[in-house]
Amino acid sequence: MRNLTITLAALAITACGKPAEPPEPKAYDPASDVIGAPLHEALDKASGVEDLNAGRKNELDEAIDAGSSGAE
Repeated sequence: MRNLTITLAALAITACGKPAEPPEPKAYDPASDVIGAPLHEALDKASGVEDLNAGRKNELDEAIDAGSSGAE
């Protein structure tokens, strides 16, 4: 019974203490972002490839339009 009383008293004292302060938010460091950084690099590369393909498609469309208007 004595152990129970001591344990409850210790819990009551610690429960009434000041709460811990939350940690300060850390600034974003892309070098430490092992998942996000490669993902963003891959998305940038994909965007570049998409732009390149769109440019090639536009050139082909212009060539087809120029060829079809000359055949008439």
